[in-house]
Amino acid sequence: MFRLVRNFLLLACVFQLSGCAIDVSSSSFLHQDASASGLDTTALSQAVNKDEAAMTITTVEIVNGEELTLKGVAVAYPDPIVNVVLFADNGMTISKNSALLHEFGKLPANVLWVDYQGTGASDKAKRARMYNLKRDSLLVYDYAKEVFANDLPTVVHGISMGTIFASYVAVKRDIDGLVLDSAINKVNDVVQNMVPDWTKTFTFLKVSPELAIIENDDFIRQFDKPLFLVVGDKDRTTPITFSRELYEVSPSMDKWIYVVPGGKHNKSMTYPDVKGQYRMFVRSLKSGR
Repeated sequence: MFRLVRNFLLLACVFQLSGCAIDVSSSSFLHQDASASGLDTTALSQAVNKDEAAMTITTVEIVNGEELTLKGVAVAYPDPIVNVVLFADNGMTISKNSALLHEFGKLPANVLWVDYQGTGASDKAKRARMYNLKRDSLLVYDYAKEVFANDLPTVVHGISMGTIFASYVAVKRDIDGLVLDSAINKVNDVVQNMVPDWTKTFTFLKVSPELAIIENDDFIRQFDKPLFLVVGDKDRTTPITFSRELYEVSPSMDKWIYVVPGGKHNKSMTYPDVKGQYRMFVRSLKSGR
């Protein structure tokens, strides 16, 4: 979650109050856990039991080009209307957020979620690189197409930082629809947005070239299939302006944007009205096939 990056920036500024120049690289931007941990889906099971619902959960493992094992879960619900390949936010792991899967289950949807390398249950590389995570995202999508062997539309859903990987997959693979939740456009804008106002007069951020060149609108300009953007009007981390920028550049003739009244960062799928909008989006995919 970007709170970790914000805390890093704040700490750096505190120690350099006379003039704060901070280098922001992939290693400092991308959250990495100290070591891999086991998958814990207790919160998911509790949410399912509370609703007296049914689902099946399968642990998945994918070996990437770096010989790292990426671990995640595939969750299937009865009578699904869509398959969802989920790319979560920075530092958002399955074990700490597994109840989120049940929010998709209420659509209902089948969902594949794999922890990013270096987070949660997945193996860690010596150095975190955005480039490698983008390559991993294609592996995850390709795996999903094998796991979800059905005739349902497949949607790629990105949350915050995950919207970068979702959009990348959207232009590299033949997907049915793209959902950008609390979207990011330029990484540089996100980092600048996390600098506290009281430090901005003496803070200079130097974003590494690998991050600075990432502009989500480059991907969105190439994607002309159905697009659904959702963002909370109380989201201060990835504000509405980020999503509107992407909406405006999209060439899609079937694009939606929904601003959640009172919605906060990374909470979109917990709101009933968002699920209603999501179902309408999925219906549009089915009618257009």
